Amino acid sequence: MTATMKKQDIVIEVERREGIGKEAAGKLRRQGKIPGVVYGGGVSPFAITVDRHSIQELLKQESGGNTIFLLKLKGGKQERRTMIREIQIDPMTRDFIHVDFIRVTKGHALNVTVPLELDGDCVGIRHGGVADFVTREVEMEVLPREIPDKIVVDISNVDVDELITLGDITGLFPPSARLLSDPNAVVVRVMIPRVARPEVEEEEETIITEQAEPEIIGAKGGKEEGAE
Repeated sequence: MTATMKKQDIVIEVERREGIGKEAAGKLRRQGKIPGVVYGGGVSPFAITVDRHSIQELLKQESGGNTIFLLKLKGGKQERRTMIREIQIDPMTRDFIHVDFIRVTKGHALNVTVPLELDGDCVGIRHGGVADFVTREVEMEVLPREIPDKIVVDISNVDVDELITLGDITGLFPPSARLLSDPNAVVVRVMIPRVARPEVEEEEETIITEQAEPEIIGAKGGKEEGAE
């Protein structure tokens, strides 16, 4: 079982945002930019815009949304270590609506969500079982320099009717990390698959009813604190 650490060498340039409101935000998105806010570090939050492509490339990193990078304000020389706090996405179009950044301060722990990965030749599978990967990520509080890209869980010794919980893998965490998720949450369990019973075909009675109107779910707008 291992934890993989990340490298920090990415620079993202942002611009200070003047316009506020839905109309101004919509105009920015049509230009390929995302409205956002930078928080934390003992400094007042301020509104910015960031290029959509920059965020897409950042999320392609192995550490994904937990990537720490240097945020640089266009036209200035100062850079500050930052990470994504939250990205709001339109549920219909999957477009980015708004992004929040948080300044990373040395010695201050952050709450992050880290993906889990299974590894190993599972003895339970060799005995005819099936591994059910239940919980695929874990939330932890950890110092920025120790945020892992992922936690790799070795399931080699997991036999049939055995399982691993989040509480069982805290030994894989970085030294500063503290588990925030439920320690009893099952990461993986190995079980003998049930034999499916053959379905009995029954003659279905045709019933004509009035068709209900389809439910229309509108796109939920992103909340832009201190931004719009």
